Parts: sequence; C-alpha cells; structure tokens
Amino acid sequence: MTLQERVWQRRNRLRNRFSSLASSEQPEAPAQAAAPRRKATLADVAEEAGVATSTASRALNGHGGLAPATRAAVEDAAAKLNFQPSALARSLRTQQTFTVGFVVPDVSSPFYAAALKGAQGRLEQAGYRVMLMDASLDVDRELAALETLLSHQVDGLLVASTGMPRSMFDGAVGTASTPAIFFDGVVEGTGQGAVTLDNEGGIALLVDHLVEHGHERIALLAGSQRESAGAARLHAFTAAMAAHGMSPDNRHVKVCAWEIADGRRAALELLADPEPATAVLASSAELALGFMSAAATRGIRVPEDVALVAFDDPYFGDLLEPSLTAVAYDPRLIGATAADLLVEAMRSETEAREVRVPVTLVRRRSCGCQPETSR
Repeated sequence: MTLQERVWQRRNRLRNRFSSLASSEQPEAPAQAAAPRRKATLADVAEEAGVATSTASRALNGHGGLAPATRAAVEDAAAKLNFQPSALARSLRTQQTFTVGFVVPDVSSPFYAAALKGAQGRLEQAGYRVMLMDASLDVDRELAALETLLSHQVDGLLVASTGMPRSMFDGAVGTASTPAIFFDGVVEGTGQGAVTLDNEGGIALLVDHLVEHGHERIALLAGSQRESAGAARLHAFTAAMAAHGMSPDNRHVKVCAWEIADGRRAALELLADPEPATAVLASSAELALGFMSAAATRGIRVPEDVALVAFDDPYFGDLLEPSLTAVAYDPRLIGATAADLLVEAMRSETEAREVRVPVTLVRRRSCGCQPETSR
C-alpha cells in the first residue's frame, strides 16, 4: 500500500469515528406536547347517546315526554364524557343568571352566617348560586353592594338592611324589576316580602320573666333605631313594661350600635347610675356580652347584683359564666324561609307577604334561674 493510500485510509477512519461520536451526542428531539383535552359539548353527548342534540338537551334539563331508556342513555353519556353544562350558555338562552344576591350588615355575625347557610341550602336545591355582600353596618356600603349585585344581573335579592330609606332602595333596585325579600332588617313598603322575628313576643317574654323575679327597675340596651329590628324591640319594651303598669326611666334606656364595644360603653353608663336598674334586657347577644364585660370590670355580679337577659340566644349561651337567659330561635329557618319566598317571587308574580318566625324563652343562670336544657 502506497503512502498516499495509507493517509487516505487513516483520514477515513478518523472521519467515521468523529461522525459516530457526534451522532451519539445529538440531543433527542423533544417529545411533542399532548394537545389539551377538549371539553365535551352537548353535541358530543348526543352523538355518544345516539340521539339528537335537542333530545339530549331536554333529557339533561329534566323535561318530560322522553322514554326512560333515552333519558338514561343521555345521562350515561354525559357522565362518561364528564360533560359540564355551560352556565353562560344557559343564561343566554333563558335570560337568567341563576344567581341570587345576599346582603347582610355584618358577615362576621353568627346570626347572619347561620341565615346564609339556611338560605344557600334552599337556593342550591332550586338551582341558584349565592353572591354574598357585606354592608359593614353602613347604608352607603349597602347601596354599593346592591348596585354591584344588580350590575352582575342577579335574578333576585335577599337583604338584611342596615336601615336604608325606602326612596334610596327603590331608586337602586326599582319597584319590580328584580325581586327582593327582606329578612331581619326590613325596608318598609317595598320588596316582594319579608321574614321577621317575633320581636314583640320575644321582648314580652323577657320582660314578663324579669317581673316574675320581682324586678321593677328594668333597663334596656336597645340596638340601632335606624334598623327595623332595633326600633321594634324598643317599642315592644315600652309596651311590655306598660302592660305591667310600669314606665321605663329614660336614663335606663340606652340606644347603641349592634357591637360588643358599644354595648360595653352603654352598660358602663347604666352601672354608674346613682340608682341603677336591678335587671337589664339586652336587645342582642353582642349587647349582652358588652354588659357582662362592663359588669366584670366594675366588680358587679350577674345575677346576684343585677339580672341579665337577652333577645338573641347565641350558640355559646350556655357556656358563658353565668349562662345566658335568652329568647331563642333558629336563624337557619329565617334564611331558608326567605329563600323560599324569593324563589317563589322569581318564578312567578306573587303578592308581597310577611312571615314571622316564632321565638321561645330559654331560662339559664344570668337571671337567677336554674339552667334548663337549651335548644
């Protein structure tokens, strides 16, 4: 082999060696990304079930006139394809959003939380979702909440008003366009109905009970008079005292916000009176807690030095020291009843009506009684 041939042979070997090395180090081509999974449509469900799209729609919307086997085939197809109906498409078709606005003065209140649970359960059964808005005990914020909900085109409103004037409410909501049901806090003369507590009966139960204990100087921690419940309880207190031939001293009636801190402030004023009341009726659980805090600060014993009763019976009422004598009711029933009225109003024109929820007296130690079984 000549020298030139040996050179060419060696060069070819080197070329082959480097070529194989380069190919072995070549990065693998990236795997092709999987295409995103397409959401099943009503047409897909119809094809899977072997029916027309209109038939599939009727089956899934619960319309009658379909054979059981056809309905079952459509439902099985929908489950197999994980079909989720489009809320937007439904809204466009029916001109409804299937959404209800829920406006409360204070979302942190156990009362409103329980009322929401009661309402939400009934509304979900009827096919509606809930949008919750907190007014923070402020009329302007309540108005802003209503405007926000109406801009989202809710089908109805459940409102516990902080004391909004009727002209303001009607100006925001209109008199008939969006049904509104009030609960607890009512705007008189408007809306499609209301669910209220038996404020008069509850206050009478508490006053009667304190009189049975021999009290004559009875003080009232009255809630905000801007709200219907606060005004009703103050009026009922005056009437119940009059029924026993007594008239409350003005200095023994303290109007305050529905807050523990303001109840405490008002209670300190009551306890500083030269001739203090021997019993106190608090218009809410928060005001009762405020009074208990003030009494503890002043070293005044409940019920030995002053008896205490409250309109609301909080879920922790029997855990307080002393346990709290109170008027009890089921706030979930209030929410559920209001939701029932609203669903009825949204589905057909009905006459406005008011439903009054009954209350009962639960006797515990804060008034001097031995505790009984709570609700």
